[in-house]
Amino acid sequence: MVKPPTVESLAARLKLRHLQIALALRDALSAKEVATAANVSESAVSKTLAELESQLGFKLFERVGNARRLTEMGRQVLPMMELVLAQARGLAQSVMDVRDGRQGDLRIGVATDMGKLSLAPLIHAFNQARPGVALDVQSGGYRAMADLLLDDKLDALVCYDSAELIASGLGRLRLVPPQPLVVVANARLSPLAGKRRLTLKDLHGQPWCKPRPGTMMHDRLTALFLAGDLGLPPLGIQASDLLLTDEFIRGTDYLVMLPLAAAQRLTASDNAVILPVDLRAHNPPTMLAWQRAAEGQPTLQQFLRFCDEQVSVGNT
Repeated sequence: MVKPPTVESLAARLKLRHLQIALALRDALSAKEVATAANVSESAVSKTLAELESQLGFKLFERVGNARRLTEMGRQVLPMMELVLAQARGLAQSVMDVRDGRQGDLRIGVATDMGKLSLAPLIHAFNQARPGVALDVQSGGYRAMADLLLDDKLDALVCYDSAELIASGLGRLRLVPPQPLVVVANARLSPLAGKRRLTLKDLHGQPWCKPRPGTMMHDRLTALFLAGDLGLPPLGIQASDLLLTDEFIRGTDYLVMLPLAAAQRLTASDNAVILPVDLRAHNPPTMLAWQRAAEGQPTLQQFLRFCDEQVSVGNT
């Protein structure tokens, strides 16, 4: 007596092609119609059905005159076959989405004020174009975030361009060109607001929102005052968070040094002004950096292509 197959052995022998033919025969008028749609011979359709019924151990269809109809067991199992095929199609779609970068994870770091301003619209547009990609956006100090990128804890980093901090094994895409650095003050509360001409010495004695050590802007501010034989301004606080700095400028007499685009965003509300002092300093270009060894990662590949297209549109 032939022993019936185990669940494992039957599952291993069932093929999606078998299920597709069985469901097609259920819905078609004839085996010839199924053969034409599948681009196979009618005998191949009959052979596939016979193989499936042999594996199942029962008939799916019975003949009634010239017509074919489902057996009782066929009526029970074909809906389950339909579910299996739907799940297989769903799996195939997920595999294609992962392969093509429409689905997956992407870790992006941002380490500059200009990066925060330029990254937000990029992320929003990319999220709309690729809603299946789960985005994790982190911010922090320049050197710390560069280390995360080099340690494969970030897929891409928006930061200032610096040969000192960015290794040669990284790819680069310029997002924002260099911008003049300016000093911003509260239009009502700062004693320097309304002055026609200011010097570094005038700025030095005021309270500041100073960037944290280890950031590019801290290096720029320190170099600015050292060039004037002055140390870093003694008054004020350290604040590298862009939103926190905004609140201090809107509500106190603190000063802050910002790239022009970030300063213009603050002064647009009339709460702040750009002070009339030429710092003769620019921030470096804002760029997107990534490990070239990881360029094959589909979600990163899609993000890089998207950013490149956005930058190209912005330059036209």
